[in-house]
Formats: sequence, C-alpha cells, structure tokens
Amino acid sequence: MLGCIDAQRKAKKSMAFPIAATGARGLAYIANVGDRAVSVIDTATGATTATIRTAAFGFSSPSDVAVSPDGTRAYATNPDYNSVSVIDTATNTVTATVEEAFRCATLVVSPNGRNVYVAGQSTSVIVVIDAATNTVSARIPVAGAQYMAVTPNGSRIYATRDDTGVSVIDTATNTAIATVPTNNGLCRGLAMHPDGTRVYVAGNHSKAVHVIDTATNTISRSIGVGSPPYGMAITPDGAGVYVSCDDGPISVIDSAANKVVATIPLWEAGPLAASPDGTFVYTPNHLTDTLSVIDVATNTVTGTVAAGRHPCSVAFGPGVPLRTNTPTVVKGAPLKVRYSTAPGNVSSRNWVGIYPDDGGATIGKKNSFTWAYAPNAAGSVTLDTGSVPVPGRYAAWYLYNDAYATLGGPLTFTVT
Repeated sequence: MLGCIDAQRKAKKSMAFPIAATGARGLAYIANVGDRAVSVIDTATGATTATIRTAAFGFSSPSDVAVSPDGTRAYATNPDYNSVSVIDTATNTVTATVEEAFRCATLVVSPNGRNVYVAGQSTSVIVVIDAATNTVSARIPVAGAQYMAVTPNGSRIYATRDDTGVSVIDTATNTAIATVPTNNGLCRGLAMHPDGTRVYVAGNHSKAVHVIDTATNTISRSIGVGSPPYGMAITPDGAGVYVSCDDGPISVIDSAANKVVATIPLWEAGPLAASPDGTFVYTPNHLTDTLSVIDVATNTVTGTVAAGRHPCSVAFGPGVPLRTNTPTVVKGAPLKVRYSTAPGNVSSRNWVGIYPDDGGATIGKKNSFTWAYAPNAAGSVTLDTGSVPVPGRYAAWYLYNDAYATLGGPLTFTVT
C-alpha cells in the first residue's frame, strides 16, 4: 500500500456517492492522520460505519492501511509510535500492537494472509510480522525500502528504495535476490499485475511508469506520463493501470498496449486503490477530507464521499463476491453478474451458475440451469435466463475450480 503524501491543493466539489447494486456491500478502510484513526466506509451507501483510533498523539499516524485477504483483520502503520496496529474487523477494535525500532510507514499483506511486510522511514530493513502471533518473525535487509508490492503467489516482494532501484525479495528465504536498476532516479509506488508477470513502478524522477518483467527482473518498457508519477493501482482484471502524479492529472494505462489511453483531471492526487469488483478507483483528498470516486467504465470522477480528517491511504476489504445491476430480468434476457475473490482463490475453472432459490440445497446434487467460467480475480459473466424453466426467484452461486465449494452467493434475482 501507499501512504501519505503532501496535502492535495485543489478542493473538489462534493457530488453524490455512487450507490452499489441492490444487496451489494463492501468496506473501505481509510487512514486519516488528522483523526489519528482508521475509518470504515460502507461502499454501498458512502456512510462511515466506524472510526478506530490507532494513535493518541502525533502528526503522521496512521500513515497506511492494508486488509487481510479474508477481510478479518486490518493493519495500520503508526510512524509516531514505531508500531503497527492490528484491527479486528468484526468488532472494529485494535486487538494488538506490534512495536518496532523504526518509524513504520507502509505495509502489504501476503496473499495467504500469513505475513505482513512493513517498511519504514530511513531504515535498512523490511520487517515481517507473523499474522498468527502478531510478532516480528524476520527482518529483511533492504536499504531505504519505501513502497512494496507482492506477487499473487506470495513468492516475491518488489520494493522501491530511496535511491534508484527496485529490490526483489524471495519470501521463502527472506533475502533480497536482485536489484532492478532505475537509472533515471527515484521511484515511488508500485502495482502488481494480477497474473504476476509484471509490476508497474512509478518512476518519479523520470516522469514515466516502468514495467518490470518478473521473469527476468528487467525493465521491459517505460511509459511516459508527463508528470512525476506517485501512486498506482491496477484493476483486478489487470486491464487498467491508474497513475497519480505530483503535478499533473491521473493517467490511465492500457496494460495490453502499454500506453496512456486516458487522463482524469485530478491534479496532485496521492495513493490510489481499485475496488475488488473493478468498477471504481478511489483516491483520498487530503485537504478536503474526502475520497474521489473514479468510474472505471468511463474514466470520470463520479462523486466524492466524506472521509475522516486528512485521509492519506485507502484499502478495501475482499468485497462482495457477486453482484448485479439487474435484480429483475425478463425470461430470456441476459443476466450480467460481476464477481470477485481473493487472489489465493483464483482459478481458471471457477464458475458462476444459476440454481433454484433454495439456499444452496441443490448445489452438487442437480445440474445448474446455466453456468459460465469466472477465471479472474474479478470480472463479469453473462448468463442466459432463457434456461430457467419458469418465471420466479432464482439464485446465482460463485463456485470453485469446477466443483462446488462456495466462493460467493446466493445472489438472488427474479425472472419475470
């Protein structure tokens, strides 16, 4: 995750927050340095549902926030306290504090949720926290580590440094195994492609986004964005890379073509986060105490939502596994269903099927009426409602790897 930066200078007009589809609910966690707290936002309504204090004093805590893949815990760095707060998301309380001998600033959680990796300010290590015991299990020597991204299988961490390189860390041995040189100076945020084949790095001094090939640990392409890039986020399907810049608009990179295809007039935006279903990108507005909401389909700002005082980092919970914008359809009309899951659950043979609305009693016992593969971390499938026998209530289920373990559902809908 990417932590706080200088306050954003341009105030933005408050607009209506986009409402999610019926029954859809996900949570966003916001680090607010002005409140010294993490706030929790219901993304279906835009309402703040909880405020969790992580620091009693200071001017830079919490600086960053991340959420475990299963959504049961959130983690917040507190540079003023040299610590990481562990938050139970069921009770919205701090249940543990992990102390360290440096100003903890940024962090990422491994895809399996077992480890939390923490980088600090002006330090020479990345600290590994064992999530089961909330204790420090290892320290990885990496001089000047700043921002981090982890591969989907958890085997590698890429970390920008305060000099001119990106360190590659083997998480099995907790050692740095390579350095990718960035010859044109300082880099900032990173975004890992969901398939793990490349990582996008904000080349701040070079005014470009560097694309690192993770097979060779070399830069395969540099994409100019016109201004010094800072924060980055990539949509769960890997199609769009969103790049905030120090003194320019947000750039949108098509990851297939490796070129800028759109700009969004949010100047000097900071950290970015893509929603689990890939429909929105969020960025905090430090001075106006709001989050801007970018519609991925149109690459436009569709609204703002109130945050705490001086928000500086955003992270999402796992999200709503299934959702639809058409909970009532005419028989024979297509039903579009969006799905999302944690990286560790992704399989090319995950699937979404339509069953009777019976609470799942017939799953694995009778065939679904229709189905479609859902192979990515997030995306959409279109299902043929002409396959159901009669009008009535039905349910879509999100199932794992050509079998019947449930990833999400039921998503109930009506066929007329």
